[in-house]
Amino acid sequence: MTGAVHRTSRPPPKRRKPIRRARTETTAKATIASAEPAPYVTAPPPSAKRADETRPATDMSRQKVSIPATSARPAHAPEPPLPPVEEPAAVSQMLSEGLILFEEGKVVQARRRFVAAMNGPVPEVLLALARSYDTYYLSRLPTADGAPDMQRALQLYERALERGASEAAPDLDRTRGILKIPR
Repeated sequence: MTGAVHRTSRPPPKRRKPIRRARTETTAKATIASAEPAPYVTAPPPSAKRADETRPATDMSRQKVSIPATSARPAHAPEPPLPPVEEPAAVSQMLSEGLILFEEGKVVQARRRFVAAMNGPVPEVLLALARSYDTYYLSRLPTADGAPDMQRALQLYERALERGASEAAPDLDRTRGILKIPR
């Protein structure tokens, strides 16, 4: 026996419990069963009458039904933007409405007003819009429905400072420090 390999006897490997294997197989079968399509349902024969076909055709089939315009837009769709405002009185009005909404935590509605008035002659609108994206100001609100965006806040602080809002300088410096942007 020169070419034969001599093997030592080892104890057989331990086997898993059959209960565990059964659970795995059952779970796999349940997953496969849930992925299968529902059985095909055939339509009733044309000679069979449904309960609603026995009623006269005068109820709803001939009446006009009006659907309210508010239900045409899905609930998750964002509100359309407000038209731009450039008159100083209208811009001031939009700014004050936006600030009130912002203090109430209605950040999304406040931003809509700020965006509508941001091209007007009042640079404080850009400052207010920037603060609506700033984590520092959003964290001071009791509740806020808008997400922070420090990059956007940085851009808006820079624009507000360029247009003459001197109050934007400290906020701009703080934001640059947070984002680790050199001056």
